[in-house]
Amino acid sequence: MKLKPPACKQLLQLLIAMLIVFSNITQQAWAQDKKKKKKPSYELGLGIGGSYDDNILKYSDKYLNRFLNNEDEGRFHIETYDDFIIYTSAGITGTYYWFGKQKTLINADYSRRTYAVNGIKSWDYFSAGIRQYLPGRISFKFLYSYIPDFYVRHFRDDVWVDVYGYEPNTFTPYAFSKDNYGFYIQKYFWKSSRIKFSFYWAQYFHNKHYTEYDSDNLYYRIQLYQELTDDLRFEIGYEYITSDAKGYDAAYETPETTDGPDATYDEDVLQIGLRWQPPRIKKHYHEFYVSADYSSRYYSSSHPVEIDALHAGRVDRVIHLELDYRYKINKHFDIKAFFDWYGRDTETTSDVNSEYVSDEKDYIQHIYGLQLDYSLDF
Repeated sequence: MKLKPPACKQLLQLLIAMLIVFSNITQQAWAQDKKKKKKPSYELGLGIGGSYDDNILKYSDKYLNRFLNNEDEGRFHIETYDDFIIYTSAGITGTYYWFGKQKTLINADYSRRTYAVNGIKSWDYFSAGIRQYLPGRISFKFLYSYIPDFYVRHFRDDVWVDVYGYEPNTFTPYAFSKDNYGFYIQKYFWKSSRIKFSFYWAQYFHNKHYTEYDSDNLYYRIQLYQELTDDLRFEIGYEYITSDAKGYDAAYETPETTDGPDATYDEDVLQIGLRWQPPRIKKHYHEFYVSADYSSRYYSSSHPVEIDALHAGRVDRVIHLELDYRYKINKHFDIKAFFDWYGRDTETTSDVNSEYVSDEKDYIQHIYGLQLDYSLDF
């Protein structure tokens, strides 16, 4: 599935304009600095950690109770609804000076989440990017990331229900792969203010049972970082998301003729955070970080509630609270403790399916974790 032609054209025009502007700026910077270039340097990063998640599949109370009562044979392909997750990561970043004194950073990273009990949820993440610094305290970055296989949970496949009825074998896995292309540009103003603009294009490709959920997602984000004092920084951000779902799974269907689910939506996200660096402990740097996100997702299914009860008129409201504490052990090692809380409340504009979507999609999730990071410059 690809972007619609107008979106493709606008995206291409935007990227070409940005490349022309940045090419001119970097050429000027290069011409102004004819001194001998610095040698490249590299940083190797390794990470290991663990976390406890008390609701790994984001189940509502309805399905947590069904799991505990051994109901819905065929639905649950997990041993426990909670799990201990092992986090591992590795990455390398090279710093080059291709434009005089202005740094160019190229990175490649890999990380994995391994679920100790429920291996079906384990997944991998790959990313790479190039970041360019410019005069005037400006930098921009192009990046790409890839998730090859992410399992969400098992659902009943309506196609198989029509054939076999409500039997255990009609539960099929819902999983996807994801390509994400991104760009951001940021600039420091005065001495202690920074503004960052980001754009991302994500493509979701679902497994054979749920190709109607394939989608193109566009993310537009603006963030402000402001130092309040020497040891306290405030940040606020807003993000607007559009998701254009395929909406059909048969070759002869179109979005207008299908009666399948339509998961197309728009979403608003507001984020605020506070970062505090208290006095050092025996010369060891440490910091606290707290943030809160609030999002509202509005589904725009073209079908009436009788056909698409899961999406018609649906609104998801999600709150995410995060608390981190990082302590720098020495030059090479950092340790971080973190806590995340998620809560989703789902409602609809119709009384017909309001209780149904609430029972299906409301959830609360707590995650507690500890992470050790190692870095080496060479």
